[in-house]
Amino acid sequence: MIKMTLQNLTRRKSRTILTVLGVVVGCCAIVTMMSIGFGVQNSQQIMLEGMGDLTLVQVYSGGRQDTKLDDTALKKFQNIANVDVAIGKTRLGNINMEAYAGNNDRYMMQWVQVVGINSDAMEKFGFELLSGTYPKEPFQVLAGQYPAYTLMDTQRPDGHNTIDRWGSMYQYDPETGEYTYNENAELPDPYLDLLGQKLKLKLYTYDDADNKKEQEITVTGIVKEDYNKDYCTSEGLIFMTSDLQSLTKMFYPTSNQKTEYNEIYVKAKDISQVADIESEIKKMGYSTYSMESVRKPLEEEARKQQMMLGGLGAVSLFVAALGICNTMIMSISERTREIGVMKALGCYLGNIRTVFLLEAGFIGLIGGIIGSVLSFFISVGMNFFTNEAAQAIQITDFATFWTKLSTAMDTANSPMSIIPLWLYAFAIVFSIIIGLGSGFYPANKAVHISAMEAIKRE
Repeated sequence: MIKMTLQNLTRRKSRTILTVLGVVVGCCAIVTMMSIGFGVQNSQQIMLEGMGDLTLVQVYSGGRQDTKLDDTALKKFQNIANVDVAIGKTRLGNINMEAYAGNNDRYMMQWVQVVGINSDAMEKFGFELLSGTYPKEPFQVLAGQYPAYTLMDTQRPDGHNTIDRWGSMYQYDPETGEYTYNENAELPDPYLDLLGQKLKLKLYTYDDADNKKEQEITVTGIVKEDYNKDYCTSEGLIFMTSDLQSLTKMFYPTSNQKTEYNEIYVKAKDISQVADIESEIKKMGYSTYSMESVRKPLEEEARKQQMMLGGLGAVSLFVAALGICNTMIMSISERTREIGVMKALGCYLGNIRTVFLLEAGFIGLIGGIIGSVLSFFISVGMNFFTNEAAQAIQITDFATFWTKLSTAMDTANSPMSIIPLWLYAFAIVFSIIIGLGSGFYPANKAVHISAMEAIKRE
């Protein structure tokens, strides 16, 4: 039966090719249009991720007595369904800090930025260690990626007592007169490697700057810079909450022993659960902020764009369906006598119907496959010629060409068109369904032709 189907399709090659071409155009249009929608969605996702961790909910006090940000609140948030971890952050408030390192306190950090985080949540919060280990003992701390470059050599004159890392990361272009940022630039060595260093802290308040108190700390690890976690991951120090509390007690010994946090971050296990978690926290009376308020409208807008673009492609495929239907009706008209002979020889009506449905299905299948392949090359072409970074590369050999192509297709570079694998499968299956649907009426018409009248017809 399949052999007969293929023979019937190849009997009238021009008509078959034109009909298949209609399916190719329709399939290619719907895949390409939807791929642009996915590209827009991916660009929005990259933009949002650059603005902050999408799984985090930042919690503030609601101003009531029962909405304090303390350990009780921390446990409540931790017990909410689908919460991965709840992190409390504390700061020193009115206390200023200087840090000294090296022999005879030669190197000094002024206005040290610090944050306190409950020790059991540091690893879960996702601090990426470049070296070292997490703090385990009192007054062990993590240092950001670059605080070593804030060290000043007290034995050198002002203006010549620091190591400038920014000069290496920003390069001046005399032709354009602009500075360009190079994140992969090789940085100069700082005065000291802070890992394993013992730092002497000198703390004081605005009210009594002359009354300085000292505390020794040890840097056990260096964390990767991530402003989504905290500014301290860049040029600050990360303490355990209990240690910051002890430093506060040096100046305010009668202060409340109960830990109160400046803010609490609640991390969801998945981005889809953020809205529900935020709703539960708000019911408790707390104020919250998350990227959900920004992500949802953008996601809805991207979905609308996808539906619109997909609809435009579907129109093309509908036109192709009409072409298939017309082709099959013409085929039946030309093969009326053949159908009559088949009936006279005792062929089952179902077999006759199947022959015509197979022809329509094959047209949809072939058109869907060719259309999917063509849409792939169209997607590659759009990304290739719209990628600004890639356009700047002069193609001299195949390796350069492949590098440029890979850059254009990388989803991290926000390509214009993205085609997930399931979309290819969907396009082919949809084309087959369109073909079968378009061929149903002609096939049904074929089985209702009278055998005697069909045989008599010239």
